Order: sequence, then structure tokens, then C-alpha cells
Amino acid sequence: MTTAIIPTLHLARVYEKLIAFYGEPINEPDYDPLGGLVATILSQHTSDINSGRAYQQLIERFPTWEAVRDAPTHTVAEAVKSGGLANIKAVRIQDVLHTLTEQQQEQGNTQPLAEYFSHELTNRTTEEGLSYLRELPGVGPKTAACVLMFHLDRPAFPIDTHVLRTARRLGLIGPKVNADQAHTLFAKVTLPEWVYPLHVNLIRHGRRICHAQKPECDTCPLYSECAFVGSVNAQETAIPMM
Repeated sequence: MTTAIIPTLHLARVYEKLIAFYGEPINEPDYDPLGGLVATILSQHTSDINSGRAYQQLIERFPTWEAVRDAPTHTVAEAVKSGGLANIKAVRIQDVLHTLTEQQQEQGNTQPLAEYFSHELTNRTTEEGLSYLRELPGVGPKTAACVLMFHLDRPAFPIDTHVLRTARRLGLIGPKVNADQAHTLFAKVTLPEWVYPLHVNLIRHGRRICHAQKPECDTCPLYSECAFVGSVNAQETAIPMM
């Protein structure tokens, strides 16, 4: 029996004020989880512009993911060099593709790799999908959640640096809660239909107002809900650890 998800009162207030200020973003998944996984690997430690360019150059250079898998690693690195850390990312991408191929061969599956991977994820629950993705080499909780949320419209909540910072400052989580713990905590109290809007709006808030350095507290629409400025007490508002 699945436990009902009940948002904390503080989370509900934060969610509503974010929607009022930034609007309600709508997810438009492409249902291409393998492309999404590769794109997410390329997005690590670089800008969206650079990673997007690297992904475009990769798919222009190689017609299939099988071709990426079988290419000399240096040619994959050359294709994605605009995204930074190309040698590391090329190895990670190929490791994932080889792992998926081994799994596919063990099952006797002959589909194209992208179709096989999509089938494996769509036939799993969100929780099962997260666990499955985490077993792939180099895939952590944020990458796994990004693939499921952005590319399959699943209620998996990625915790990036903006989300972690704003969640701590707003008192949604305790000041010592790390990213791995935050993934678990948000999963407990975030309604499925809130996951995408909340994730996107916390990122917007972190980029536009709640900067890492010199946050613009005077213009913040969440000033009354913020532990950082003392409006709320994080010991009272934070999602309980247990």
C-alpha cells in the first residue's frame, strides 16, 4: 500500500508563492530517455548553451547511439569538446552505452538501444526507474531524476545547486541536509503534479533573486517564508528527516 503524500504547510505556501510570482511552467517531455541521459551527462559542470551545443554536435557526428558506443573514445570527446571535460564525459557516455548493450544482450533483445532503454524505463515505476538508472555507471540521483522528470514526465525531483541552496534558505530542508538526503525528503512531501513546477521555479528563483552571493532579499517574493532572513524557523518548517 502506497503512503499518501501530504505536503508540509510551509512547502505549500512556498509553492503557491512561487507559482504566483513566476507562473506555472509546463513540462514538454520528448520521451527520449537515452538522448536525455546523454544530454544530462554533457550538462554537468557547464552551461546549458555549451552542453546543448555539445549534444547537437554529437548527434550530427554519429547517426545512432550504437555508433557512439563503438567509436574510438577520442572521436566522441572531439565531438563534445564544447561542453567541457570532454575526455571524462566521452568515457562516461560510452560506459553507459556499453552497460546497456550488455544488459540488452543478456535479455536477447534486438531493438535499437534507444528503444530498448525507453522500454526498460516505461515499464518501471518512478522509484524502480530511479534505482535502475542509479545502477548505470556514473549516474547519480540528480541525473536519474532529470532523465525521468524532463524526458518521461515522471514525478522525480532533481536537486541541483540552485534547488539545494534555495530550499535550505527557505527552511524547506535543514541547513545540513545534503543533496542525496534532499532527494529523499522532497519525494516524501511533494505531490506528483507539483514536482516539475516546484523544481523549475526554485531554479528560477535561485538564478534571478536568491543568488549564491548577494541574494536580492529586499525584492524577494518569498521574504515572509525565508529562514535565511529569519522570517521562519527552519527547525519548525523543514521537512522531517524521519
